[in-house]
Amino acid sequence: MSISRETFIDYDAVMQAPIHRVFAEQDTQKRRAAIREIYAENVQVYEPGVAASGYEGIEQVVDEVLSKAPPSFVFGTFGPAVGHHGVGRMRWHFGPQEGPPAITGLDIVEILDGKITKLYVFLDPVPA
Repeated sequence: MSISRETFIDYDAVMQAPIHRVFAEQDTQKRRAAIREIYAENVQVYEPGVAASGYEGIEQVVDEVLSKAPPSFVFGTFGPAVGHHGVGRMRWHFGPQEGPPAITGLDIVEILDGKITKLYVFLDPVPA
């Protein structure tokens, strides 16, 4: 039996970056540059009812989210991201800066060579 050791990945740093440098960034040029630093060129994104790929796919997903949200809405996280063997998870919230979140969810990512190659977004049910 052989045991291999996992290569170190700072899951929290890799997963916090999209929240702060992509989804919270209003400047299109800064956001575009961050996307290229954070995601692999052939990244796959899966949200409920949406599948996108590549840098342009990420840009479209982000534009869609930001175009529907009031300017006062911000993203935040519930604690640090965790992961192992190249797969990470992070719980997040989105809503007014002051007040309860409008939306909460969970991101699951696959990381290869320090970049996100797959992103699965799960939205929590909205209480009735």
